[in-house]
Parts: sequence; C-alpha cells; structure tokens
Amino acid sequence: MDPKLLASSLHENERRIMRVLNERGAATFEELSLALDLNRDAVEKACAWAESKGMIEVERRSRRFYQLSDEGALYAEEGLPEKRLVRLVMEGFNEVEALKELFPQINIALIWVRRNGWADVKNGRVELTEEGVEASARETVDERIIKRLSLSPAGEEEMGDLMDRVSLLLRRGLIQRSERVEKVARLTELGASLIPFLEEVEVIAQLTPEHLRTRSWTKATFQRYDVRLPAPRIYPGKRHFVSQVIDYIRRFWVELGFREMKGPIVELAFWNFDALFQPQDHPARDLADTFYMKTPRSGRLPDPELVRRVKETHENGWTTGSTGWGYSWDPELARRCCLRTHTTSLSALAISKLREEDLPAKFFSVGRVFRNETIDWNHLIEFYQTDGIVVGDGVTFRHMLGYLKEYLERMGVERFRFRPGYFPYTEMSLEAEIWVEEKQSWMELFGAGMFRPEVVKPLFGREVPVLAWGPGFDRIVMRHYGINDLRRLYSNDLGQLREAKIWLR
Repeated sequence: MDPKLLASSLHENERRIMRVLNERGAATFEELSLALDLNRDAVEKACAWAESKGMIEVERRSRRFYQLSDEGALYAEEGLPEKRLVRLVMEGFNEVEALKELFPQINIALIWVRRNGWADVKNGRVELTEEGVEASARETVDERIIKRLSLSPAGEEEMGDLMDRVSLLLRRGLIQRSERVEKVARLTELGASLIPFLEEVEVIAQLTPEHLRTRSWTKATFQRYDVRLPAPRIYPGKRHFVSQVIDYIRRFWVELGFREMKGPIVELAFWNFDALFQPQDHPARDLADTFYMKTPRSGRLPDPELVRRVKETHENGWTTGSTGWGYSWDPELARRCCLRTHTTSLSALAISKLREEDLPAKFFSVGRVFRNETIDWNHLIEFYQTDGIVVGDGVTFRHMLGYLKEYLERMGVERFRFRPGYFPYTEMSLEAEIWVEEKQSWMELFGAGMFRPEVVKPLFGREVPVLAWGPGFDRIVMRHYGINDLRRLYSNDLGQLREAKIWLR
C-alpha cells in the first residue's frame, strides 16, 4: 500500500503513538499513557489498530510486582514495631511488663529486635545492643522498602539492591507479590516508513459545526477509512434461537389461516391418552414414559356424554364400526393428572369444542411436552412440539401432503420424502423423512395421518375427515446450527448464543 495513503487513514491517537515510539524506540503502554495524557483504554485501542495494520509490534511479557499488604501499609504510617520498640527503650521504657501495656505490638517487636541483634531481654528488661543504638539513628533497608512501596507498586528492576530483603518481608506478610502482563510497543519497518508522512496538521475524523464556522477544515486533513481492515465482532442482543424458531413457526401457520390452540401443561390422562383412543394398558402410559402428578393427583372429567362415548369406543367400538379394545374402561385412570406427553391433547380438546357451523376449521399449536426419558445427546425430558389439524368434509390426504411440503420447505429442508407409516390414532398414516448428507441416509422426522373414526366421532359426534400432524423441529434446528447434542439446543451457553445466526428463512 502507498505509505502516504496509509498514513492519511490513521487515527490521531495512532499518529501520536507512532511519533512517541519514533523518539523513544520502544515504550510500555503505561509510558505511552503518561506521555500522551491518554487513558489506558485509548492507548490499548490505538495500539491494537496500529498492530493490525502492521505499523507497530507489541511484545507481551510477564513482570513481577510488589506492593504493601494491609499490615505493611499500617507500618508505613506508624513505623516498624521493632524500630518503635528501640525508640521506647531509648526513652527509658525498658520494663517488659510496662511495655506490654504501653505497646500492644510488643511481642512482634521483641521477636525482630532479637533476630536483628538490636536488643536482649534480661531479668524482664529490654537492653539495647550497640547495633540497636546504631539502628535507631538510621533508616533500615526494611524501612526503605516499605517507604518505596507506599508510593506505588514496583517491579524487581525498580527495587534494585533492596531485593535482598524483599523475600524476608514477604514471609512477614508486609508485602505482596503479583504477576502483571506488560505490553511494550515499538515501530515496525513499515511504521518507521510512515513517519515522514505524519504531518503536524489537524486530522478531521468527524466534521463538526465548529469546523464549518471557523473554516479550519480548509487547513486540515480528512481521515481516510479503509473498509478492508479487520473490525471487531459485534454481538447484538437477540432472543434465544429456539424462541426465534417458535415465533417463526407461529407466523407460518397463522399466514396459512390457522388458529393457535393453547392449553395447560398439566393435563388429564383423558385428553392426553383416552380421547386419542390409546388403551389404558398401553406401555406408553406407564410411569416409564409419563410423569404423573402427586399434586393434583386427579382432576374432573369433562361432559358425561362425551366421556360415555369415549368409554364405549374403548370397550366395544361404540358406533364407529370398530370392535374397540375389548376391556373395561376405568374412569379413575382417565382422571389422573400428568404432564402432557404431546400437544396432540390440544387437538383432541379443540375437536370436542367444534360445532357444525365452525367447519371447516384449521388449528395449530406450539408448546412444551414432557417424557420420562433418560437424558442423553438425543433425548430430553422436556422439549417443544408443534401440532396441526384441519377439520372439514372436503379435506383429503393429498391436502395434508401439501401442508407438510410447504412446512418443510419453509423450515429450510431441501430434500425430504413421505412414506407410509403406522400410528395408534391415525389411518392413513405417513412418516416424513429428511436426507442426511453426512450419513448418506434418510432420517425419520415426524409422523402424520388422518384421525381414525374412534378418535373423531366420540369427540365431534359424527365422522368427519381430520388431517393431523405433530412435527417436532429440534432436528431441523440442530442441523441448521450445526449442533450434534440435543442438550446444547436448550442450553444457555453464552458463546453459542452469541455466535448463533438469527433465524431467517
């Protein structure tokens, strides 16, 4: 790049830092901050810009610093206990018992006057040695260290010949040691080549009314901006990507004329299982798969006539043309409360509330469901599911294929297929599969079908075609965001949330 052109794109702080480095050869960030009267953040930022452009190089080295502890700071004000004891003895206070009342730190002081050879204790009296008398009249090395560190923390090189006593004061707990990374900046060959082009003129980064009023812009240089330079990553505030997907799915079905079904997550077994023609001895209803509530343990069944129709359908098929399941249906089991295992319970409830004048009708739901699963990379006890139903005399299986095709395409799935399937409460039934390129195989995504008469007729009062589907979206979202563990899909990992792209389709 042309040096003159590059120089014209520099920020004013970069220019000032380069001039100082040209004069000094090298400088720490602290020295730059003092020389330019800039705060440390401004120096850090300007040096980062200059380093990214290759104009300076920054050496990072670890330095050991020393500073006073709280006890050391106290002695910096009051004096070391051993020196204070020497002065008291020279003033005539040499009885140990008397000194204990006069001088609370007598025990510490006695240890160090004897260790330094300044005094002895004989017959309960403190007697100074020649070294003690001499020490009273001069500043000791320990005092010099404490005095120096009371001004500011210092590195080893600044302490010089005082370092011999530093280890002793560390053991006494009067000073503390810390590690600090120091940054030293110096010009590169490229940076040195730019110095002649750093004119001593005002560089305007932002034009202000003051520039226009005084016409100072006519004598200034306008800063150039290089859009090719690396910029810091900015993470805007956004909702969790799963919440974004849920909102997107809601908008999708509403745009197709569907109404949303909502309901409680604590549901009667009647709506969760019985209304969907699932027998009461079905394995999925066991505690192994379902969370049953302790409180409330049971709830109130709906309209007795509706309950009667469901009961007879289970026992003998009622008037549906089915033989039913051939067992004695227990209303107590139907009253049990559980955490809903699917949002299809909302579909059953919605059908039971429909009247003839409501047809045709279209509903969808998006909500949390709960399964008593062992948590691993592919299973959770709580996740989201979306359901949909279309009720009307004119609807066909082909209509359902159209809805599901549109749903998958709008969710970003490029390659998928439908194949025949079996589910307890739908006939005809299908399974949707998507192609997994990495595995070179098809993966099951969700099931769908037309509700059986044993489901629809007890709820609505007559047979009417009902298209029903219950696609989950976890696997689609995981593939979109490159997540291979279902647990991470609902985690609050800040790194993952920052890096996750906004869901746009």
